[in-house]
Amino acid sequence: MIINCQQNNTTTKPLNQNSMSIKNAKPADDYKGLLIQFNALKTIVACKEKEVEVYRKQIERFKIERIVQLEAELESEREMNAILTEELELLNKTFKSE
Repeated sequence: MIINCQQNNTTTKPLNQNSMSIKNAKPADDYKGLLIQFNALKTIVACKEKEVEVYRKQIERFKIERIVQLEAELESEREMNAILTEELELLNKTFKSE
């Protein structure tokens, strides 16, 4: 999943293998370079915040879907138990009358 993060009409994209590794990142030597790096980091943080929100919503939706599924399964089992109970009672009546 790619989250589109826009700030100042620029779009950030996920890092790929050809991108600079964060392990090798060095701060700029001048103020202008530091400001560019700072703004880039702000953009990355904003993007990550959006990603977290998307994932939180997905998790919540999956939780709700799973609850609905479990409730349906439980209702189905209750119906099957009711049918089996009726059949068992019928068989008990048949054997008692013999």
